[in-house]
Amino acid sequence: MERFNLRKIAMQFGELVRAEWSTFWFATLGAVLMSFSIIALVVPYRFAGAGLAGVALLARYVFDVSPAWVIAAGNLLLLAWGWRALSPRFVLWTLYVSMLSSGAVAFFELFRYPVLGNTFLAALLGGVCSGIGMGLVFRVGGSTGGTDVIVAAAKKRWGVDMGMFSFYINTAILFLSWFAVDLEQLLMGGVLLYVESVTIDSVLKSFDRRKQVTVITCKVEEVKRFIVDDMEKGATLIRGEGAYTGAERPMIMVVLNRRQAMELKLFTVSVDPNAFIIMADVAEVVGEGFKHWKNI
Repeated sequence: MERFNLRKIAMQFGELVRAEWSTFWFATLGAVLMSFSIIALVVPYRFAGAGLAGVALLARYVFDVSPAWVIAAGNLLLLAWGWRALSPRFVLWTLYVSMLSSGAVAFFELFRYPVLGNTFLAALLGGVCSGIGMGLVFRVGGSTGGTDVIVAAAKKRWGVDMGMFSFYINTAILFLSWFAVDLEQLLMGGVLLYVESVTIDSVLKSFDRRKQVTVITCKVEEVKRFIVDDMEKGATLIRGEGAYTGAERPMIMVVLNRRQAMELKLFTVSVDPNAFIIMADVAEVVGEGFKHWKNI
């Protein structure tokens, strides 16, 4: 139990924040958005939920217990159960996000929010808001706790399939809500969760999306100098051969953002109108100048 010494945890977390300052801000913003979504866009409509948040919502609907208490107590119990199988970084960031979420939920409960007459629109807004929040947390390798802790610990201990195990748990919690909400609210909860998952994927991909540009040109040196000197980017030269002519045709491959890809295309066409340019969307790039492997 030495690892749960409060002073030691505080010191470890302070060191972690200094080393991962951007993670701290993204996790903070994400936790606040998730908490706002629960209180302003889920609880007033009695939507069903999944994971620990779903259990917290059930406690609110049935026993009128604040979700803040369930989120805090639930995550502490889960971390105490699974901490031996989890990495220190996972435990510290999960502890921070869960405690901040609990505090934010309690804070947002102090205010009243307008209730939309269209519950479907409320479910969409709730899914988008919570999806953005969770996406920001996941983007920096953080965790929102709850079933994440159960699944991660179960994988380490028993080698279970994380995706299926998480699906079964969340589905069970979602359908358990049927005893506290009606069918329409259950279905709206399913809509919210679907929008939430789509939004999470969009947030994760939007930060890492790039363009892979492949240029086949007779002005290889000019294009290469433009990439290296003007754009200050690295590139890879690939030796190629024309299938019809048999002539050597070097190719330049480079990964850029959308604006830089357009700049390269315009420059290449200006020096070689006959250049052949291929642009492809890239979901993620890991390496120098892009995402560091520690953030995967």
